[in-house]
Amino acid sequence: MIELTIDDADDRERAHEGEGARTYVVFRLGGEGYALEVRRVREVLDLPALTAVPGGPPSLLGVVNLRGHVVPVYDLRDPFGLPPGPEPAPARAPGVLIVESGPGPDPEAAGLRVDRVSDVLEFAPDEVQPAPALGLGRASPFVRGLIRHQEGFLLVLDADRVLEALGPGENGGP
Repeated sequence: MIELTIDDADDRERAHEGEGARTYVVFRLGGEGYALEVRRVREVLDLPALTAVPGGPPSLLGVVNLRGHVVPVYDLRDPFGLPPGPEPAPARAPGVLIVESGPGPDPEAAGLRVDRVSDVLEFAPDEVQPAPALGLGRASPFVRGLIRHQEGFLLVLDADRVLEALGPGENGGP
């Protein structure tokens, strides 16, 4: 199991809030790099055994029992318009980000299947550039901004919009 100590990451983020730095979980999906604010990610898991949900939306891969809580696990490829991914190589097992819904006393959790979780990195707010109006395909509504990283960009996702699109309502989710 991949271990990510979110409490430690939260402590690092709080220490840098005065400077404005934000901490992101960086992952790969369909050959692209993405980032989610670490404060929204409860934990990172290796892809667990899932229980299928007949009649669920296409993006719902199934549910998992996470310490007594039933958590739906979704494939981001569907809302992003990406083709199904190849079977992962044994050394590159896919992961699941357990992401919490927005602020509130009792946030809901959902799992987001990704190809690979690669890092936890800090970026200053001025490193997050506005997303272009065109050119991101079906992922456009979910992208809050872009961060230049290494030889390319990371697409910074808006967790609320992603969860809204995957959850009950628009896509007929659980």
